[in-house]
Amino acid sequence: MVINPVIVWHTLFVELTRLIDVAKSGVERAHETATNDANVAENKYDTLGLEASYLAHGQQERLAQCIEDNAMFDELFKQRDSISEHVILSSIVTLIDDNEQIRYLLIGPSAGGLKIQLEELQVLVITPQSPIGAKLMGKEIDDEVSLNIGDNIVNYAITAIN
Repeated sequence: MVINPVIVWHTLFVELTRLIDVAKSGVERAHETATNDANVAENKYDTLGLEASYLAHGQQERLAQCIEDNAMFDELFKQRDSISEHVILSSIVTLIDDNEQIRYLLIGPSAGGLKIQLEELQVLVITPQSPIGAKLMGKEIDDEVSLNIGDNIVNYAITAIN
């Protein structure tokens, strides 16, 4: 199946926006809990308010990371080279393994592990720092990479770079 990079990038930005909205909601809920009068400590062992403030801080950091991820992908999208013959940051790589299983990977600056669900397929965001990302960087169509997964070695052939 031929993958449409425009649809992948559009879906990525929709998902990143959704994650920002979820993070904002988490920040609001955590802040409300942390500042609620019912959670004021009654004694030194009552730590609900303190724990809620730690949660609010963590949620704020998560929101900041989501916003930063979106900004990095936005910048990458603006600068991407859609005709590169080598795997680079911003490439959408199609791999096939020895069992004829096809995988789609987007090489991004962050948000590794994020899954972009298109109608009939899924694209996984990976970074160049991930084991497979490091092996893919600079490769070309028809190159092969091997990855140790547990006790198994999985071989992938690059069939497309978008």
